Amino acid sequence: MKILHTSDWHIGQVLNFHYDRQEEHQFFLDQLCEIVQSERPDALIVSGDLYDKNTPGNSSMRFLSDNLLRICDIAPEMPIILTAGNHDSSSRIESMSGVWKRVNTHFIGAAERIGEEYRLDKHILEIPGKGWIAAIPYIPDYQNDLYNIVLKEIREKNTENLPVILMGHTTIGNAVFTAHESTTFNGRDIVGGINSMSLSDIDDDYDYFALGHIHTPQTLGNGKARYCGSPVQLNFKEQFAHSVTMVTIENHGDMPKTKTIELEPLRKFYVIPERPAPLEDALAYLENNLPDSQGYVQVNILSAERLPSDTENRIRSILDKGENLLYCDYKCTRPAADGKAVIEKPDFNLSEFREKDPFEIAERYFTDTLQTDMDDTLKELLHTVIQEVREEQAQ
Repeated sequence: MKILHTSDWHIGQVLNFHYDRQEEHQFFLDQLCEIVQSERPDALIVSGDLYDKNTPGNSSMRFLSDNLLRICDIAPEMPIILTAGNHDSSSRIESMSGVWKRVNTHFIGAAERIGEEYRLDKHILEIPGKGWIAAIPYIPDYQNDLYNIVLKEIREKNTENLPVILMGHTTIGNAVFTAHESTTFNGRDIVGGINSMSLSDIDDDYDYFALGHIHTPQTLGNGKARYCGSPVQLNFKEQFAHSVTMVTIENHGDMPKTKTIELEPLRKFYVIPERPAPLEDALAYLENNLPDSQGYVQVNILSAERLPSDTENRIRSILDKGENLLYCDYKCTRPAADGKAVIEKPDFNLSEFREKDPFEIAERYFTDTLQTDMDDTLKELLHTVIQEVREEQAQ
């Protein structure tokens, strides 16, 4: 069984509230079409966060549809399985499921019950003679039992002992969260508002766990679970190669063989200079080291004072000397009192603020304002409220 695993497309992203990323997403999807054509996988799976926000515009929805139809034309016999992530509206993804099945494309938006029992048929897809796919979208904590319930159902159906692929959009504890803000509460990692699970919570009946949500590509401890990572760089923290993962499994019970297929970006993300420097030094470095490829630029400044009001204009004037260099913002880090080290929690700008977890923002505000740590009772209450709001937004 051969699977092309990808996730976290975030179609419709507008970087820094200004730059529409659709051209870059098209550049990625052109490459994806070439990969499908050359590799001929048995299935293409997308493990959540199809869109960047749960109310995508008409242009984003049309863009996704047009590109999926293009893939269908290239490989009409290949099923495409797409699950909702925490950035998606589960009801919107569900509404797409009916008509798309006619072109072998399956949208799974949410877990649903019939009485006391889960409706399992929507989560179980058989690829005759090849294997089984357990398609689990982003689900709240109280539905995590669905993973094992679906695996148990497949175990009973899998009389030919074919490979089993499990899909999930969640946080797995002890993963590498390089590109994300993460917090820890009651011993559990929290990334993007999703509490972490342990791989040991899930029955070991799958041959490959196709994960989404964490943008850093990585294979986890048991060698069978993998975050394929985001195919398009989404922020300045994602300073690593972006890719998709090709997975091959010979028989049920065999370890998966994975191949990382690196993707070429249309635009790069530049942090200049690499380490924070005083304003004049940073501007001089930028002027003398303008990138020769198009991309987004963040200027890395070290300053104890509020920056002059003309700072952004000066940066733009320098970038105008290059070709297709797009100013995003500056990152200002304040030095510690001794002037040697930077403070542990530097100020963050508007675009960074948007990426941060609400729990961290609230905890930081509480600590900075009252000069005392938030107690566990208040942390638990805050975390519960944030979870409830996120679940409402996902509907």
